[in-house]
Amino acid sequence: MISFSVSAGCAFTYGAYVMPDRWINGTFHQYYVPIAAFNTFICTGLSCYSRFLEVDRPALSKLLRTAAFVHPFVFDNIPLFYRLLFCFGEDCNWNEAIPLHLYHLLFAFLTGFLFASHLPERLAPGRFDYFGHSHQLFHVCAVLGTHFQMEAVLTDRSSRQAWLSSHSDADTLASTLGVVATSVIGNIILICFFTATLLWSPRANSILQNHILDEAKAKAH
Repeated sequence: MISFSVSAGCAFTYGAYVMPDRWINGTFHQYYVPIAAFNTFICTGLSCYSRFLEVDRPALSKLLRTAAFVHPFVFDNIPLFYRLLFCFGEDCNWNEAIPLHLYHLLFAFLTGFLFASHLPERLAPGRFDYFGHSHQLFHVCAVLGTHFQMEAVLTDRSSRQAWLSSHSDADTLASTLGVVATSVIGNIILICFFTATLLWSPRANSILQNHILDEAKAKAH
């Protein structure tokens, strides 16, 4: 599920290796992963609900779908934003991972910008239907951003592992599996709820029936 990988999956690695030194074992550090797991429900809920508004209120639908990914992204990157913007001194982890983190943030911004703006095809309709479409560029930027994000985390791990292992409380297997299980089961319940709501709504049934009739007419011709 995208919501799990976007929010909880990122939080596991950031909580272990990207968290600023002065936040280690603090209140935010202790609740960081559970809050990220809760954010997966917000992400899935907003994404599913936005589909119900796609016909009548497309602008609001687009806004909710964008917020579904922006919200967990901003929360998960709070430790990184603090390291980059507000942390100064010897305990701020300005190491060789910082340029990689900046590349990741750059491509993450481009990913969101392309998803929301629909550029460049809005400027030249019909010319980017096969190559250069914003959705293609969106996925390219997302892959590149993920690459730099993983490289940054691995670099932070190699450079900070010794200090973190002696100063940070290790997560237990039971707590990790508990967060994963809660996120997965909760998201499955949300998906089933919205699916059932969609299938049982009169409007959805009429749309599906019209779609089936259109397909039958097309085959008849």
